[in-house]
Amino acid sequence: MTLEPNEAFDSLEQHTRARRRRAGRMLTQLRADERETYLEGLAKLVSPGIDFFLLALLTGVSLGLGFRFEQRALLVAGALLAPRMAPLLGIALSAVSGSPRFFLRMLASFAVACLMLAVVAGLTGGLALGDNPTYQLAQGHLKLNLIDFVIVMIAAVLITLTLSREERIAPLPSAAIAYELLLPLAAGAIGLLRANPELWQGALLTFGLHVAWTIVVSASTLAVLGFRPLTGASYSLAAAVVLLGLVGFLGVTSLGASVLAALPTPTGTPTATATATATATITLTPTVTLTPTLTATATITPTATATATASPQPALVSQTGGTGAVVRITPNPGAAHVGFVGEGTEMLVLDGPVLLDDSTWWLVRYFTQLGEIREGWLQGDYLVTATPGPSPTP
Repeated sequence: MTLEPNEAFDSLEQHTRARRRRAGRMLTQLRADERETYLEGLAKLVSPGIDFFLLALLTGVSLGLGFRFEQRALLVAGALLAPRMAPLLGIALSAVSGSPRFFLRMLASFAVACLMLAVVAGLTGGLALGDNPTYQLAQGHLKLNLIDFVIVMIAAVLITLTLSREERIAPLPSAAIAYELLLPLAAGAIGLLRANPELWQGALLTFGLHVAWTIVVSASTLAVLGFRPLTGASYSLAAAVVLLGLVGFLGVTSLGASVLAALPTPTGTPTATATATATATITLTPTVTLTPTLTATATITPTATATATASPQPALVSQTGGTGAVVRITPNPGAAHVGFVGEGTEMLVLDGPVLLDDSTWWLVRYFTQLGEIREGWLQGDYLVTATPGPSPTP
C-alpha cells in the first residue's frame, strides 16, 4: 500500500491549531505514526527543565517563611510561584501510553524537586531561633478534607484537558494542585525538623494521598480522551498505576488513622476515691460476728463527700482568628504540644485557672478527628465557657 508523503508522514507540529485540537479529541482515530508524534510532542511539553527545580527552591523559601510567620499571603504566593505540575502529568501520560522509561524519568524529576523544596522549606520555617512558634497554619494540613479532594480532582481534570486539547499547561489548575500538594509537603518538612511526629506524619500522609489522587484522576481523564498504550504489553503499567492509586487511597487513609492513633497522648491521672473506709472497720469491737462491721461501714461512707470534685464544664475554642489553637502538656507557652484544636471545637474544662505570666490556662479534654480523647492545657484567651469556671459539686 502506497501513501502520499504529505498525508502519511506530515508531522502534527506543522498542523494548524484547529487540526491539532481535532486530533486531540479523536486520538483513537489517528494513525500509529501520527499518534506517536502527538505523544512525543506532549512528552516534550511535560518534561521539566532547570527552571522547574529553581522555582521549587523559591517555593520552598516562600512556604517556609509563610508557616514560620503565620502569613497566608506567603503561602498563596508560594503556590502561585510553584513550578508547573507537568511531571505529574508526565507520570499519568506514561502510564496510559505504556512507557516505563518515561514514567521513571518523570517520577525521579518530581521526587528530586519535592526533596529540594522540603529541605529549603524545613530549614527556612523550622529553624526558629529565640522563640517557640506554634505553627498553627501548618497544623491545618494534618487532616484529610473532602473539599481538598474535590479541588484536586477538578484541577487535575482541567489541567489534563488543557494539555491534551491545547498542548499547554494551564497555570491556574497547576497552582491549585501545587497548593494542595506542596503546602502539606512543606509542613511535613518543618514538623520533621522540629521533631513533631504529629505534624510531619499527618502532613506527609496528606501529601502522599494528594499526589496519588492527582495521578489517578489525570490518568483516568487521559484514558477517557482516548489515550491507550501503544503495545499490548504496556497495559501492565497503566493497570499498575491505577491499582496503586486505589491501594493508596484505601491504605494511606487507614495508615494515617493508625499512625495518628499511635501517637503518645497524655492521659489524666484518676482521682482517688474514699477507700479509707476500710481502716475504720479496724477500730470496731473485736467480736467475731461480722454484722457490726457491716453496719459501721455504712455510717462511714458519707465521709467520702468531704473532698469536693469539680464537674467538667462545656466550652468552645473561640477568638483564634480562624487559625485554631495549640493544646499543651503543661500550662506553659513553651511546653510540648498535645494537639491542635480548630475554631469552634467543643471541649470540657476539667481544672483551672492557672495564672502564668499574665496568662490564664485551663485543663481541657477534647475529642480528636479520629475519636481519641486528649487532655491538656489551653490558654484562656481562646476559650469561651458558659460559666466562668468549673464549680464544685457538694
